[in-house]
Amino acid sequence: MASQSQGIQQLLQAEKRAAEKVADARKRKARRLKQAKEEAQMEVDQYRREREQEFQSKQQATL
Repeated sequence: MASQSQGIQQLLQAEKRAAEKVADARKRKARRLKQAKEEAQMEVDQYRREREQEFQSKQQATL
């Protein structure tokens, strides 16, 4: 009976470790997703500024 109880305890500990690993992986994924979104937004903003500057230059050239 003691070995069965010990086996159950080991199983519970393994499940707890697995749950912690999954939670940690989800947190890392969320952080990376947030970082990727921020990087993408910076690229969009940079592109928009470049296009706006190009537009302004062309507009000034036609005047």
